[in-house]
Amino acid sequence: MGSVIGSTLITLIAIACPSTTVAQVSGAGEAELVDLGLNSAQQEFAYSLGAGDRISIEVFKLPQYSGEYEVLVDGSLNLPQVGKVSVQGMTLEQAAKAISAKYAEFLRRPLVTVNLITPRPLVIGIAGEVNRPGSYTMSREGSQFPTITRALQTAGGITQAADLRNAQVRRLQGNFQQQVIKVDLWQLLQTGDLSNDITLRDGDTIFIPTASSINPAESPQLAAASFAQTQGQPISIAVLGEVHQPGTHIVTGEGKFPTVTQAIKTAGGIRSLADIRRIQIRRSTKIGQEQTIELDLWKLLQEADLQQNLILQDGDTVFVPTVADVNLAQASQLRTASFAPEEVQPLNIDVVGEVFRPGPYTVTGDATPTVTRAIQEAGGIKPLANVRQIQIRRYTSTSLQKTIEVNLWDLFKLGDGSQDLALQEGDTIIVPTANELDPSEATQIAEASFAPDTIRINVVGEILRPGIIEVPPNTPLNQALLASGGFNNRARKGSVKLIRLNPNGTVVQRQISIDFAENADEQINPPLRNNDIVIVGPSTFANVSDTLDRVLSPLDRILRVFAVPFRVFGLF
Repeated sequence: MGSVIGSTLITLIAIACPSTTVAQVSGAGEAELVDLGLNSAQQEFAYSLGAGDRISIEVFKLPQYSGEYEVLVDGSLNLPQVGKVSVQGMTLEQAAKAISAKYAEFLRRPLVTVNLITPRPLVIGIAGEVNRPGSYTMSREGSQFPTITRALQTAGGITQAADLRNAQVRRLQGNFQQQVIKVDLWQLLQTGDLSNDITLRDGDTIFIPTASSINPAESPQLAAASFAQTQGQPISIAVLGEVHQPGTHIVTGEGKFPTVTQAIKTAGGIRSLADIRRIQIRRSTKIGQEQTIELDLWKLLQEADLQQNLILQDGDTVFVPTVADVNLAQASQLRTASFAPEEVQPLNIDVVGEVFRPGPYTVTGDATPTVTRAIQEAGGIKPLANVRQIQIRRYTSTSLQKTIEVNLWDLFKLGDGSQDLALQEGDTIIVPTANELDPSEATQIAEASFAPDTIRINVVGEILRPGIIEVPPNTPLNQALLASGGFNNRARKGSVKLIRLNPNGTVVQRQISIDFAENADEQINPPLRNNDIVIVGPSTFANVSDTLDRVLSPLDRILRVFAVPFRVFGLF
């Protein structure tokens, strides 16, 4: 070794630093970015000793001075013969030189070897977009020193607002300057490049900045990262707007990561006035700012675009706005969406207008209550109902009233199920009066599911059982006569008079010939409508008889008056 007082054998601990840019920060100055010309290769950093480290010291050929020692709280070693030696903040090489220098006062050319046996637990600070920021004590796992991803796991994982491309490790240097190491953890996720998962030192601070904007496409990868929050953990989410149970809810994710649709489902599902094209996620970042993310759940339904089903984090607010104009076809599809209401609850609604029993109703059943079911509850539509312009008046989540118009004629004739709108609590159904009504349409509507089961017909005159009868809709005239018992002996059996009130308020009277063998026909045997009046007149013979009765009735009374004295005197 020549003139060298002591030579040293050391073990260096390699610490990776992948960043090509670091910052040197003085104790009082501001950070100044310096390009150190680093490439993507790992950089070697010597391990710095501190309190709690356990090391082995071997003084060549002097076992009485060799052994294992622990660095004391004050950063020193208590060694035989030489006493206290400070090694705080030294590398193994520097510590070996310091120990060699101490023993050189007693020994000639001491050969000292220092090895690290058990490193002390590291105290790491973690801040920014992590779920549990703070200070953590981390131990080595086997021969592996803690890395940045392990530290993030310890802090509960990253949030969905994390900017992984610009993660930082802030490290205090021996000259009391701070080195800021930029780490691209997104590159680690994309390529598996472990050089980005740098090894930490005692006193390091990890900072995960907030992303300037949220990319829904990256959300699943962030959530699936090994250093993200463990999936399946319940989180608290506020769901507001057009949902059935607005408020704060605990969302479990059902063993997976909680998503927007699961949150909406937990809140009772969407209401029919929900505008799912403009769902908003309002998220508070760790630096106190609020981010707003817009999602289009219609794309999820139509195109299976899973990016729209954003993964949520604790504290998010989901806002479901009110649609400006209701699209009945889309509203019908929303009824079958996974985030629509599952349980059918009894609904309190009102049905007014051209129905037989207008008023408030509680609609129940296994299926979702719809317009036609509500009309059935109210006794069905009247013949004068305008089924093309039925209105549903509905309150939004903000207590504003919207009017939705449905056309039940399209439901009946075209099978357009979207016209049979699903109802919600507090709806009012208004069935208006038709100004004009095509007789053929009236006949068809009478057979609809939302028509009444029976209609009321008033049959009067020369009939065996005159009065109001109830018959099925579209019952032909001749069948209604039979239902009233048929003609009596005085009836004019050839024809009857039919009186009908039109939608415009006019009254139509028709004299219709009767043939009990005829099928239903609008001209010769018309199907009857509710409240039709059928008058069966007397025959000619009955009319003559009635006329004679009216003429002779006064004479009969006179004769009866004069008949009294004749009977008294026994003349008759």
